Amino acid sequence: MSVSSESSPNVSTCSQHFRPESFRLSNPELFRDPYPAYRMLREQAPVHYSSMYGGSWVLSAYDDVAALLQDPRLTNDRATLPLMALPAGQRGEFSDIVAALKDWVAFFDGEPHAVQRQHMDQVFRILAPSRMLPVIQEVVDHLIDAWGTRNRVDLVADFARPLPAMVITRLLGAPAADHELLARWSDDIAYLFGASDLTLTDVRRGQASIHAFAGYLEDLATQVAGSKPGSLLGRLLSSETAGFRFTEAQARAQCMLLMFAGLEPTRYLVANAVWSLDEHPDQKAMLLSDPRLWTAAVEEFLRHDTPVQYIGRMAAESFEYRGHHIEKGQVVMLLAGSANRDPKRFPEPDRLDIRRAPNPHLAFGRGPHHCIGAGLVRLQTKVALRALFDRVPDLRICQVPTPVWNTNLGFHGFHSLTVSVNPTTS
Repeated sequence: MSVSSESSPNVSTCSQHFRPESFRLSNPELFRDPYPAYRMLREQAPVHYSSMYGGSWVLSAYDDVAALLQDPRLTNDRATLPLMALPAGQRGEFSDIVAALKDWVAFFDGEPHAVQRQHMDQVFRILAPSRMLPVIQEVVDHLIDAWGTRNRVDLVADFARPLPAMVITRLLGAPAADHELLARWSDDIAYLFGASDLTLTDVRRGQASIHAFAGYLEDLATQVAGSKPGSLLGRLLSSETAGFRFTEAQARAQCMLLMFAGLEPTRYLVANAVWSLDEHPDQKAMLLSDPRLWTAAVEEFLRHDTPVQYIGRMAAESFEYRGHHIEKGQVVMLLAGSANRDPKRFPEPDRLDIRRAPNPHLAFGRGPHHCIGAGLVRLQTKVALRALFDRVPDLRICQVPTPVWNTNLGFHGFHSLTVSVNPTTS
């Protein structure tokens, strides 16, 4: 997976050359700062047709994104989405990807989704803040302690990336040492859903990771069924809600979904928040002087520079929308990152405002498919950032080595971000 350094062209410096038809998740002009391009999309082509995924519709205005997130003419049955980025002749060897992902609760609609989501909500009571807080705090403290006397660390590699992987690995009942393995598989799966210009190599890598992850969970299920019934996987295997219970294959699929939904947004959100606070020192000073602002601040971090830049849907039927004909089977890309900067909904949208209220951002979607990992992402981010600034109040971003952005715009954030630290004893 490639990454982008600060030397990559910044769309704000070449926005005069940007055109709606050039919007692609793999456009290197957008990796560092996609927001000027989003502004042009909202102003010039808030609904436009793109060649991505063999033909897709891209919507960038808040009202459109919010409305279509809950439109029954769109389906979330999109396990086939990664394959649509490939030429038709290359898709045949990957039917097993669809089979492996089709059991994710996130890809169901209507009554089947409602039944399974209700069950997931019951199982996920294990993720209540009162139970999760000590787990997350322990992991956060461990990571910061591991910095020792170092003056500089990579905030991503040494903190933001391992944090959610370590937390979720513990929840699953898996060996703690396996967190890096699970994170690598999750990253490969995330790339399938966040990059529009996938290659055969990309999809094969994702395919291999899906199979490896599924095999790992199959072995783990055998272990936790008897020894760790209170683990998340154990609860998924044994719990029942209103007569519904998962098969073992379905239980394993939800574990893969949780790793994906809880790991990817958190790892980018933490570093994005530190970057935003560095660019808005007045907001940082206000936040550090009043801990009561942390809950609202996390919501503003989610709005201001959300890790999940778009939410995908597929047309379940053909229909007209604002004068455009959307065909059944076409991909509909809802740009949450753009919607969250729409001035028609958010005053001064490019400014970080940790007191912003109301803050109806769309970082986790809206409606019945609201992100199932949202609570875990919020809590991990809040605990991580509070501990980070409590122990390293003078943390500063270093420009050498150069910050490196992820090239998967579907998940916007840093691949590497060096910061100066001198943690005090906790």
